[in-house]
Amino acid sequence: MKSYLLYGKKDVRYSDIPYPEDTAENEVIVKVRSVGICGSDIHYYKDGKIGDFIPKAPFALGHELSGEIEKESSLFPMLKNGTRVSINPSRPCKTCIHCKAGKQNLCPSMKYLGSASVFPHLNGGFSEYIKIPAENCVPLKDFISFEMAALLEPLSVVLHALTIAGDLKGKSVLITGAGTIGQLCHMAAALYTSQPIVITDIRTAALQKAMEIGVTAALNPKEPDFEEDLFAIAPDGFDILLEASGASSILTNTIKFIKKGGKVVQLGMHHDNAQFPFSAFMKNELTFQSSFRFNQEYSLAIELLEQQKIDLTKIITNRFPFDEIPEALQKASDSIDDIKIVVKN
Repeated sequence: MKSYLLYGKKDVRYSDIPYPEDTAENEVIVKVRSVGICGSDIHYYKDGKIGDFIPKAPFALGHELSGEIEKESSLFPMLKNGTRVSINPSRPCKTCIHCKAGKQNLCPSMKYLGSASVFPHLNGGFSEYIKIPAENCVPLKDFISFEMAALLEPLSVVLHALTIAGDLKGKSVLITGAGTIGQLCHMAAALYTSQPIVITDIRTAALQKAMEIGVTAALNPKEPDFEEDLFAIAPDGFDILLEASGASSILTNTIKFIKKGGKVVQLGMHHDNAQFPFSAFMKNELTFQSSFRFNQEYSLAIELLEQQKIDLTKIITNRFPFDEIPEALQKASDSIDDIKIVVKN
């Protein structure tokens, strides 16, 4: 079957790998139809690794995916051949202390599609077919497209961060970073608060996209009136900061816009040597909490799509056919104008 495997930095090659015929009783085979290119995919592509997840063998990226059942399981009669499904890429062990405590995202034995976090690595959606436990597949309603279903994973990541942020009702929200996660942050937060939601970024196209979708304001920190504009919207500061940029000095530069007693939720991945404004956090009694992947929020994400409360396709800015995956990764790596690039098969 067709597959595009990561061999190293900017080295993604077409490979003809074996079709996954041997399935356990609880497994299905899915023909991949749509895959979103994530920031972590770009890190793997540009750096050959992400953090301490260093590939030990070539593997297929792509953990934001959807498709249709190619080989069914008798244990899951609702997943007949041809059933259109979204795919939860997360496979926790379910037996460790973290899983038992309801924190499956912290499972040390987590198997994640398209990730080098464990070995052997699990191929993701840049393979034509994947084998996966049937419980990871959710049937799609007819009006939910493959590409929308593929974006359930990043939406789940955002919903997990909002769970950490707590009840947003009556609270203002500042979002730093207007990439995929930042855009989904303002779309999701708008479901839970009527107070101002502001997003910041230095990319004009990203700010324009946020305004198109409907954020209260989209501001560039390099503009001379940036601080004045932010304080005009929230004179006492914002209640919640959702940090989705991962820029090394972003907290130091942004903390003055957060209300005393406010909360910061970190979604963007920082380097270990990133700046942290300890003094400002201390004297303003701010709360800092990081957010990693998701727990049960995938079910909530599906519910929001089924209730048509959020349209994930609004963040898609480019589409590539499956046979142009290397070109799609190169585009995602270089572009300052794209938010989400999707591969279609």
